[in-house]
Order: sequence, then C-alpha cells, then structure tokens
Amino acid sequence: MSDSNGRHTLVVIISISDNGLDIGNNLNQIKSEGILQNYIFVHAERYEQAISLIHQESEIACVIINICSSLRRGFYNVFIKKIIEEIRSENNNLPIFLSSPSPILAEMPIDVVKEIHECININEDTSGFIAGRIHLAIHQYLDNLLPPYFRVLKNYTEDKPCYWDNSWHQGTVDYYNHPIGSEFLNFFDENISSADVEGVTPEIDNWFENKGAPGESEQRAAALFGADKTFYVIGGASQSNQIVGHSIPLKGNITLVDRSCHQSVTHELTITQANPIYFRPSRNGLGIIGLISPDQFNEMNIRQKIKNSLFSYQVENHNPVYAIITNCTYDGLIYDVELITKNLANSTPRIKFDEAGYAYAKFHPIYTKRFAMDMPKNDPHQPTLYAVQSTHKILSALCSTSMIHIRNSERAPVNYAVFNEAFTMHETVSPFYPIIASIDVATAMTDGKALIAAAIDDAINFRKIMMTIKNKIVEENSTDWFFSIWQPETVLQEGKLVPFIDVPNSVLAHDSTLWKLNEKDTWHGFKKMPDGYAMLDPIKVTIICPGLNAQGEMSEFGIPAQIVTKYLEAQRITPARNGDYNILILFALGATQEKWGSLVDLLMIFKRHHDNNTPIKAILPDIYSHSFIYEGMGLADLCKAIHQTNIELNITKLSELACAVETLQVLTPSQAYDCLIDDNTELVDLYNIKDRTIGVMVTPYPPGIPLVMPGESINEESSAIIDYLMAVEEFGKRFPGFEHELQGIDIDESGEYKVRCIKEEYLFLAEDLQDALFAKNFI
Repeated sequence: MSDSNGRHTLVVIISISDNGLDIGNNLNQIKSEGILQNYIFVHAERYEQAISLIHQESEIACVIINICSSLRRGFYNVFIKKIIEEIRSENNNLPIFLSSPSPILAEMPIDVVKEIHECININEDTSGFIAGRIHLAIHQYLDNLLPPYFRVLKNYTEDKPCYWDNSWHQGTVDYYNHPIGSEFLNFFDENISSADVEGVTPEIDNWFENKGAPGESEQRAAALFGADKTFYVIGGASQSNQIVGHSIPLKGNITLVDRSCHQSVTHELTITQANPIYFRPSRNGLGIIGLISPDQFNEMNIRQKIKNSLFSYQVENHNPVYAIITNCTYDGLIYDVELITKNLANSTPRIKFDEAGYAYAKFHPIYTKRFAMDMPKNDPHQPTLYAVQSTHKILSALCSTSMIHIRNSERAPVNYAVFNEAFTMHETVSPFYPIIASIDVATAMTDGKALIAAAIDDAINFRKIMMTIKNKIVEENSTDWFFSIWQPETVLQEGKLVPFIDVPNSVLAHDSTLWKLNEKDTWHGFKKMPDGYAMLDPIKVTIICPGLNAQGEMSEFGIPAQIVTKYLEAQRITPARNGDYNILILFALGATQEKWGSLVDLLMIFKRHHDNNTPIKAILPDIYSHSFIYEGMGLADLCKAIHQTNIELNITKLSELACAVETLQVLTPSQAYDCLIDDNTELVDLYNIKDRTIGVMVTPYPPGIPLVMPGESINEESSAIIDYLMAVEEFGKRFPGFEHELQGIDIDESGEYKVRCIKEEYLFLAEDLQDALFAKNFI
C-alpha cells in the first residue's frame, strides 16, 4: 500500500521457530486476504535482519511476531523482549501483534504484555477476521502518525485549494508559462505552492491565536519539552530573543548578560532599551569559549558589578530584572543549570537560556539537570525560565525555525496574552506555513528519542576512530602527525583510568560523569573550573589541528585550521565553525556513518596532500586565484607560512588578552543605536579608536566572543583589543582569501580596518552623560 506521496506501507513478520527464525508460512493465508493486498510484507529470516529492518525502515506500519511452533518459554520470552525493546527505541506507537497457534499471553512477562497491541491465534480465528484486525491497527497508526499541524496542512494541500488573491496561490500556472518558473517548480515541487496558505483557513486556524491545529501542536511540544507554554517562531532564535525581551519591562532596568552571546541578544537589548551588565566567559589556550565562572553569579559580586558601572548613577532600580545565559556554548560546553539557576535566583526573577543549538537535551538522559526546562517545577523561589531554541540546529526542521519554551513562576508570572502581543509584533501575518509544519514534525520526531541516541553514538564512533588513526600513525612514526579530538585521553571507570577509546559506547552515551570537566585535568585548558560545573557535549566534536595546545603553547610545526576548512569546503564539506587551530563538527540528526566517514577520509587525503606538498593551484584553485603570492606554493608551504605568521604576529596570545580585558561602558546598546540612526557616528581608522566610544558590536571569528559591545569605549586598560585587531588586519593583508571573519569592522580595498564610533561632539554635548562619567571618576 502507498499513500498519495508514494509512501509504501510495510508489515514486518518476525517468525520464531525451533531453529531461530523462518519465513512463517503459516501466515500466508492471512496475507492473501483482500483487505491486506496493498500492503508489502517483509519477512525477517535472521535476528540481525529483523533488527536492521526495525532501525532502517521508517515505513513500517506493523510488526507481527510469529511463534511458529512450541518452544521453551525462556527462549521466546527473551527473544521477544529484545525485539520489542529495539522497536520501542525507534517508535513508541508502532502496533505489535503476537501470533501463536496456542494461548501464550499468560506466560509472557508483564513488560512484554503491555507492549503487545493484540494477540492473534491462527487456529481459532478466521484469516479474514485476523486480517481485518491488522488492517484496522495499521490505519489507526497511520491516522495518528502525523503531528496535528502538519496533518491538517497536508490534508488541506492535497485538496488543491484555489486562492483569489495572488498568482502564487492560483495553482502556479503562471510559473509553468515561463521557463524560469518551470525550473523553480521542477526543483521544489508544486506542493510548495499549495502548502503556502494565504491568510487564515478554517482547517488551519490563526497561528497568532495559538488555537486549533497550531495551538494543539504547541501544547504537544510544551508537554514534550517540559514547558508550561511553547511558542513556534519562524524568524529563528534571532527573532525569539527579541520576542522574549519585548515581553519584559526592560526599559531603563538592569539586565545581566552573558558576553558570549549571539548578535540577536544585542538587538534584543537595543530595542528594549535595557541597561546591560555583562558576565565574562572563560577561554582556554585553543581559543575555545568556556563558561562564566560560578563566582560571577554570586549575589554580592553582581551587586558590586552594578555599583561599579555607569548605570548605577543613571537608574533608580539597581535590582536586575532579567538574566541571559548561553547554554550550551558554541563549542559544546554545558552548564550545571540547576546550580546557576539557584545562584541567579538571588539576584533576578527571570532567566533566559539561549539554547539555540541545544534543543535536543530533553531527549537523552545524559543531559539531565543541564537544560532550562529540566528544572524543578513549583519551586516558589525559582525564577521564571525561558528557553530559546533554534529548532533547525540538530533537530529536523527547516532553517529559520525556533521555539520559545516558558516555565512560569510566581516571582515574575508571564501573562500569556501580553506575551502574545510581543509575539505578534515580531511575526508576520503571512507566514510560510511549511516552516511551521516543519517545527511540528521535528517535535514529533523527538518523541521516540532514538534519533538523539543515534547521533550521540555516531559522534562517539567518530571521536574514537579519529583518535585510533592518530595513535596508529604516531606508533609507526613518533614524529608524524594527524588531527586529534578535544576530549580526555583517559576517563575514570570503577576507580581505574581507562583510555577513552576503550570505553564501550553504551557507557559513554549514558554516564555523564565521563564528560564532565575536572579542575585538575589539563586536557581542557580551563583554569579554576570546579569539578562537574561544566560538561562536554558528546554531539559537538572539536577537531584539534597540530600547532597549538589547550594551554596556548605554540609548537614549531603547525596545521592552521583555516586551511583545512578551505580544503573541506572545496569538497562541499562545511564545518560548523573553526578557530585558528580547531574545527567544530556538529552531529545533527541524519549524520550517518557514510557522511562522517567521508570527513575522516578527506582529513586523511588532506594529510597526504600536505605531506606531498601538493601545489595549491591543484587543490585550492579559488585560493590560488586570490593572489600571485600563492604561485609555486604547495600545501605544506602554505601551512608553514601561515603558522609562522601566527607565531610572528602573536595572534593567539593577543586574542587571549583581548578577550580578558574589561572595556568601559559609556552608552547602552540602545543609546548607541540612536546615535547610529541620528548620524552621530563616523568611521574611524583602527589605529585611532583608543578612547573612542564604539557604535556597533565588534566580534571577530575566532574567537566568537564580542570584543566590544555597542556603547563601550576602549581605554588604556583594554588596548589589547586594538593590538589584536591590528594583528588580524595584518594577517589578512598577507594571506588574501584567509581573512578572519569580522562583524562590526569595515574593510577598505587596501585591507585597512575602520570601526564605527560615536562622534565625540555628541558625547561632549550629552550633559547627563558627562555628569554620570564625572560621578564615576571616568573623566
């Protein structure tokens, strides 16, 4: 049987006999019944084949476990239990029939009985009756398979609706009348038009009102993610951050902000006119962004930080109304959320966790107590918690999808009607409904949890294979090189240190203690990190290139990560991000062994090209075309040149110093933005920005932490920022095509950096600001 989209319906028969499995001929009469003629029956003749079918065939709509003959009870009980466990690891709702020539249900363990949909006895009931029961179970399963929003949208689309409002919704006839339009639809399929519903229809309801199919889907998501309320957002986490901020009274109030934040958090602070006080995250020698140290969440330290800021003179209320924390970090470090929630609860009634790349945490036990919606319910002292997630990162949703989860608290109760006003302010009245449907589908797909488990298992396998290859290469030649993985070499198991690669996957996937960072460990490179405060996310894998260690020590030989990344991108393999000597890989759902195996193969090929000094012209033609300096240069030559330049310019050390210094807050992001649109800013040469107030956020990648937030000034104490940017500027001039990614920097044709600063005459004329600066001894 197949549906309107050609989806086939499979029925898997797993037949048990005295010799293990057979093809189950005793069910042939049932299979021949007319009502089952459109189904495809597949027989598993071996246990391994049965397991393979269960894990690989998503179109299975029914499983029949068929006991062909009288067997020892212990044998079939164990066998059936294993089969059912495998099924339920993939699908909680798939109907499972148990077929036997004699009654055996009473002999089954209770945990098996509760998973059986029905028992069928081919010696007592007619084949027509049994076939009807199987057909009914399959139809009920398929009818309830799709989540509510996608189900309604799919049914509506298949009716081929006609709209009298624009050509796009008139069956796309105009597209087929033009060759360009035809190519567009041939690529995307005609359903993209039919599913692009215009306005509100009775079947789909109003997305803004959170009722009907949209409301049902969001309620289902809230239950799955552990929230009191969930909102679907189609502008990504960037839009979600602004929605949350606009629903809270932030104007003129103090907000505690993780400085390692997404640019949309700066936009949130800007549009809400908040007064930010920044937490500063740690950073190791590799440039990997770490966590905010626990002492910064201490109530007394927060009060002192507010007292020392310019805003203590400008605001009446010195109590923070809101805190924003990034969890997990871009590089895969996860907080002890229970601990920091308790600590921050003494200072603020609201906390938002930016979980943009962390939407999967709810669906695997290794992340317990390390995400916002896993905090205890009904704790009167607990702040109201928000979690903003990019659904399209890791989970299976279209780009620009996001969810906002809310856990309400009496300390700062959310009025959802008011919150919905902020929601509608930032959303469109003409959404692309397939995007919303993809959130609905992604949420439903997490219900079985098997997809997350598979992603973790793949990531662990990749980690082990990479380290195994490196160990073998070094064993053969101790002076040879390969990439390594940022992770412990050994872990503590039952009181003994065991090599990471020797620990079974099943243990690594479920024992969170093996992923926790301990202060005495040197592999991670972070200082003053309390034991267990941070945990490494198994799914986020950082590949380390030779040349720099976690303590920030440079070696004579090096393989700069930006060269490796350029090579991978030329092979259409795009990493999540890279630092100077590290590359981040995210094991999203669908990252199969074939895909990550190809990555391993390409890294091996890169090594061969390096060791053979293959000409740049042959393997990186786009880079070669950038400048004559690459003429006659091989890959090893390029790696050596860039590595030696990194050492000469001292980029690693300068980056560390730039991220550690404190800038001076002069204006809020909102005030800086007002200057921007009022023509009170100007571009200033990088060499002249000392003691100037910066009008935009300045963020180089790497390291990815904003060096300067809008409204901050670089003084003598923070001049390391200028030194670092000057080194990066010089690097870009020397190696065209390898310029660092920069946000908030204007680069002219000669490669010179310019930064947008607040005009000095504006600051001089701002009398209130001058009074505040004088009061705090800043001038």
